[in-house]
Amino acid sequence: MKWILALAMAPGLAMAQSAAPTPASAFAAVLQDPGHRQDVLQAAEQSPAAAHLACGAATYVASPEISVYVPVRFNAAGAPIAGEWQEKLTVTGCGQSLTLNVLTKVTAPSTLATGALLPGDTIADPALQNAAELYVVRAAGGIPAACTDPYIANTAFDAYDGPVDKSLPAGTIAAPWSEIWSLEMCGRTKNVTLRFTPSKRGISISAMPQ
Repeated sequence: MKWILALAMAPGLAMAQSAAPTPASAFAAVLQDPGHRQDVLQAAEQSPAAAHLACGAATYVASPEISVYVPVRFNAAGAPIAGEWQEKLTVTGCGQSLTLNVLTKVTAPSTLATGALLPGDTIADPALQNAAELYVVRAAGGIPAACTDPYIANTAFDAYDGPVDKSLPAGTIAAPWSEIWSLEMCGRTKNVTLRFTPSKRGISISAMPQ
């Protein structure tokens, strides 16, 4: 297995540990911290989708794309005190390629908790991912009792397919969109189309098997 770090270095990062680091340099320091990089790699490897690749020669490449779910805040010394974000990695090997997503939360000052999210390019946030999994299972007809290791093998953003709800706050997803999720059940793959519809009450989900 080979691990490649491909995150860009922020200007002034070398000075981040001295006087008054900027939020950007402090965040870059967190992302590139060797301990955090190792935690992200381990979380990615523990993803069921990654584990089922079963490829000892896999290469993991970090993406510069970061999705922030809760604003990341720092104290005067540049230590994180709040925040939640997603990082992406691409794993390749044995003729396969897959995008893996890892979530990190600041649970206490300078304390990070890192774990795997669903693979692929879904734009659903972590809570929405959890909710949508049940819809996928139902649309796929349920999981056979004999299958003890089902998992979401991939997610694929399809398209925005409706008008923007201009009453929703700026910075939020305001148009309906669809995705295709692949549920793997004991060697059988069921693809399900999900439709997410934002409104003032939240985001509703509908699912249809392909």
